Amino acid sequence: MADKESSKKGFFGKLMDVITGNPIDSPQNIEEIGQFAPKEKEAIDVRFVEQLTQNGGYFVYCGTKKELIESFNLITEEHHLEAVGTPDQNLMSFLKTNGVNNLSDNLKECDTICTYCEALIAYNGGIMINEHQTKSVRIDDMPKNHIVIGKTSQLVENLHGAMSRVNQQYRDNRPGQISVLKGMNDQQVKLASADPNKNRLLFLLLIEDSF
Repeated sequence: MADKESSKKGFFGKLMDVITGNPIDSPQNIEEIGQFAPKEKEAIDVRFVEQLTQNGGYFVYCGTKKELIESFNLITEEHHLEAVGTPDQNLMSFLKTNGVNNLSDNLKECDTICTYCEALIAYNGGIMINEHQTKSVRIDDMPKNHIVIGKTSQLVENLHGAMSRVNQQYRDNRPGQISVLKGMNDQQVKLASADPNKNRLLFLLLIEDSF
């Protein structure tokens, strides 16, 4: 048990180093490795968080249901999100039952949408969603503020990995309306003349599969 807790602490310490811009390795470790040693490839979860936050997205790890609800309510408070809706009735029931604030049953009147997701893409910090999460609401019709609840098992290396996940999971019933959410500072989003991710405020609440 102690080893598991120590490993978990180290992982999240590394995530915080990435987010805050602090060096991951201490001077002593760097000296021991050697100046010209090949760099160790960053873990997929660290790379995803790095890309997401660099692109203007927000990331919170939630280890318990209590942390998830507290983080959700803190996001709506700090960013002045007035009404949160979701097209997923099971998700709405979960949020209502557990005390999430500022919920609305009318998505068209909301300034914020909450959904689950399909995949978390480390290469560009993108979050893949499809009609199973959005219930066929098009990304162009969604509110500009988006809170996503994702799981650690949904982390993939790239878009190919995300599509492979879709194909394996749904096989004969491949979903439509597949989209990738990105932070507003993503270069492709900024350079595009029109992109549904422009000015999108994107939050990810990451939970474990055993949640």
